[in-house]
Amino acid sequence: MYATEDIANITDISVRAKDKTITEILDECLEGTNLTYEISGSAIVIKKRKTDKITISGWIRDTSGEALPGATVSVRGSKQGAIAGLDGHYTFSIPAQEGLILTYSFIGMEKKTVKYIGKRTINVTLNNSSNTEIDEVVVTGYQNIQRRDLVGSITTVKAKDIIMPSYTTIDQMLQGRVAGMVVTNTSSRVGTAPKIQIRGTSTLLGNQDPLWVVDGIIQEDPLELDATSLMTNDLKNIIGNQISWLNPADIESISILKDASATAIYGSRGANGVILITTKKGTEGKPRISVEANIGISNIIKKYDLLSPYEYAQALNYYRGGATISDEDMEAYRTGQKGIDWQEKMLQTGVSQNYKVSISGGSKKNRYYISANFLDQSAMTITTKNQRSQMRINLDNELTDRLAMSTKLNMNYSHLHNGDIDMMTFLNYSPTMEMRDPETGIYNKDPYNAVDSNPYGRRIENYSDSYNYGFSGNMNFTYKIIDGLTFSAQGSLSYSHSPNYNFSSALTAPGALSAMSNSSSHGVTWQNIENVTYDKFFNKDHHLTATAVFELNGYEGKSLSIGGSDLNNEFVGYWNVNNAKNITAGNGYSASSMVSALGRVMYSYKGRYMATATLRADGSSKFSKGNKWGYFPSVALAWNVVEERFMKNQKIFDQLKLRASFGVSGNSDIGSYSTLGTLSEKNYDSWGSGQIWNGYWSGSLSTPDVTWESTYQYNVGVDVSVLSGRLNFTAEWFRKDTKDLLLRKPIPSYNGGGSFWVNNGEIRNRGVEFNLAATPVATKNLRWETSFNASWLHNEVIDLAGDPFIVGENLTGFGAGPIEIKKVGHPIGSFYVYEWQNFSKDGLNLYKHQADGSFTTTPTSDDLVVKGQAEPSWTFGWNNTVTWKNWTFNCFFNAALGSDRLNMSRFAMSSMVGKYKFITLADAYYKSWDMVENKTEALYSTHKNSENKDFPDSDFYLEDASYIKLKNISIAYTVPRKWARIADLQLSVSAQNVFTLTHYSGMDPEVINAGPYGLNGVDMGAYPIPRTFTFGLKLNF
Repeated sequence: MYATEDIANITDISVRAKDKTITEILDECLEGTNLTYEISGSAIVIKKRKTDKITISGWIRDTSGEALPGATVSVRGSKQGAIAGLDGHYTFSIPAQEGLILTYSFIGMEKKTVKYIGKRTINVTLNNSSNTEIDEVVVTGYQNIQRRDLVGSITTVKAKDIIMPSYTTIDQMLQGRVAGMVVTNTSSRVGTAPKIQIRGTSTLLGNQDPLWVVDGIIQEDPLELDATSLMTNDLKNIIGNQISWLNPADIESISILKDASATAIYGSRGANGVILITTKKGTEGKPRISVEANIGISNIIKKYDLLSPYEYAQALNYYRGGATISDEDMEAYRTGQKGIDWQEKMLQTGVSQNYKVSISGGSKKNRYYISANFLDQSAMTITTKNQRSQMRINLDNELTDRLAMSTKLNMNYSHLHNGDIDMMTFLNYSPTMEMRDPETGIYNKDPYNAVDSNPYGRRIENYSDSYNYGFSGNMNFTYKIIDGLTFSAQGSLSYSHSPNYNFSSALTAPGALSAMSNSSSHGVTWQNIENVTYDKFFNKDHHLTATAVFELNGYEGKSLSIGGSDLNNEFVGYWNVNNAKNITAGNGYSASSMVSALGRVMYSYKGRYMATATLRADGSSKFSKGNKWGYFPSVALAWNVVEERFMKNQKIFDQLKLRASFGVSGNSDIGSYSTLGTLSEKNYDSWGSGQIWNGYWSGSLSTPDVTWESTYQYNVGVDVSVLSGRLNFTAEWFRKDTKDLLLRKPIPSYNGGGSFWVNNGEIRNRGVEFNLAATPVATKNLRWETSFNASWLHNEVIDLAGDPFIVGENLTGFGAGPIEIKKVGHPIGSFYVYEWQNFSKDGLNLYKHQADGSFTTTPTSDDLVVKGQAEPSWTFGWNNTVTWKNWTFNCFFNAALGSDRLNMSRFAMSSMVGKYKFITLADAYYKSWDMVENKTEALYSTHKNSENKDFPDSDFYLEDASYIKLKNISIAYTVPRKWARIADLQLSVSAQNVFTLTHYSGMDPEVINAGPYGLNGVDMGAYPIPRTFTFGLKLNF
């Protein structure tokens, strides 16, 4: 029988039955209660169910051995079960009964059912769901949607899938991972940010980087202030780009928005594409602690084959006369008693240490994620050190059933010691010289070749320290007004302080003056976002989502610098400016703000037909009255064919979606006061009297009619998923037309000179993209996942404000011409060079005379032609991950085809022109016209004949920079907790930049000297990406 308390919590039960037995009706009535029944003759006896219980526990993990906090286990036919804690462990009790079926599930994973056969410990490994690709939630900016409802071009990657231990920022790890996105690591120097382009270059003079958004907050440039004269390269490197402060281990997912349907919601900032980053959140359960340590060892893969000291001495005597190097010194160079190997002297093995710790957990309503990171690097260049510390706190709180709060705080610190180094100089410094004067201790200059100061002396005696202190915080409140209607308010504040200190010693060269400088830059960015979203299904067939956003943001930057030269003493280094005889100072200020409004409507009918329309309006303080506002619309349509009735019985396609979009995005990346007329301070001598007067002169012309650049984007795509989601394919075609280009037109010198802003010109980018993701093998113990992406891009200048071309300045220091050219009908980054033909019978360089096609040894500017391009036409990425039991293997290839490099390093080392007056490259000596007997085997012209013309802006030095790289290979083993006792233990070893297949003769075809126009695609001692071996240890408690 039962007691009254046994039925106290049982509500009234109503059952409507027809054609059912009495036992079926009783089972239905008593389901989910603690009561059972017994039929005795014509009597039905209700009694308390026996309370014998069993306890089941275990862990739930993925195929890599990672715990799955939040995974659920449920008992089929009941509401009982449990949720796995932060360490993946679960436990629950259930009344004993026969035939128990347990179901294990986790978002993005395949469900698994297990029949209970008496074991009290059940450990389960869940496989990645084959349908994850179409079921996953995608961050689109201001809201999240399911991929199956997506109409725009968005690629999503999980941070854990692209992490490479040797890279310290997430932007470096994105290389080759996304079709249509080109990531160029411009240098391996610590702190240097890569160059990123999404679907080509959309502007000429503005910022070409994509927009970064972290947890809904737009990331401004750390120093929007134009402080070029106040900053050194060290300071630029330590500040980095918009996300250099972010610890990759804190990132959950990354979404790359490419077409206008996706980017138009960011209006004037979306023309270069948008990258959305979502950081990790805490999960319900017991505290889970993760500790990770990585040790990396880096070396340059390829060095130049330079002349040894003995060979260099021989070359000097051959070209400059036998008495240049004495017999005594010649013997000392031959035996190795004298001489300098500059590559060995200036380069070393780099060592990095990267330590990470995180803890997360919480209750159902209050969750936390806290992490810290410390990075210590000794670079491959001597005396260079870099340190970075970072801490993050993410909190999620459900204050009431309707009100939720999210708080995200990040603190970071970095210090770069001696970051910048002149590789070009030490590659060209003579190995046959004494390092320093033994009496004065002053470092000697090169007596035979380079005109620069001693690179080793500068490295040892000079020093610099650059710091960055950063804080960012944002808070978001979300309130559910009614079912389907939510309001959110988000506010953020970011602060950056970047002091920089430099000291130069008088010991670096004869006659050098000691000097010091201090500079400091501050930047504050704030943002406020209000968002109202209505999301509702009507009659199950109609799904409507409407979003309205109002946004305010602003920036304020300040800088201050002071410096001096000819110091009284060098004891205090850069700390006492009063030590200097000559003192200079400067400061700067910049501020800007923007107000924006956004509306977006998304509609779906039965998941079959989808449409999205967006309109954003931006108002910027950078433009003058009447042109402050820009309007950016977009529209997109999609048709999921598999939802049609005629596809109902087919078993091939899981998804077959056709989509198309059009929209407009913009660019307003000019200085805060660029459209205003300004005056600049000038000093002048009154009629030769010697009296200096201060005055003002025209600084910049007022351009009130200047407004936004506008990029018109067209996109057509198809998404296909087959074999139950195990094979997914995407193909897209796009075109981007950027009009009203922001250009600077020159002012004639008789009107004061200078330049002014205009809106005139057009650039076009068009291309195709392909992405293939597959799971060829998926068994109990073995899983192979592979993905391949490819993209083709064609960039073309359509108009340049009526001018046929624009050339850059000579920025090489070798006496070359403009090197690169922007010309209508050609891609941005085209080279402007002479066409080298062959050698004359005397070993002189022959160039093509464009007027009649003849050969000449003395070409003129009329013989320059447009040739090659700096950016690749094709880019590829291929990733493979194989998991077998507790082992995980990964390899990743990336490639770029169709790009060229002007190898100014090879020119400098193989010619006797410009600032480097002798050769150091071995082939330039042994395979020159002068040295080879069979002249058809000569690779370089004569160095003896003074009539020979060697031009750096010649296609003789323009090389194919296509390459294929094995970017990463790694293997990891997860030691089960039952063996490791205290925690899950993962051991790993990986290698990055393992090998490169290329025809490029330089150190690395990928890197370039990033800088002002004229250096894109130019190798002037660019630092190669090293080969790095990393050893890792990870503990999950």
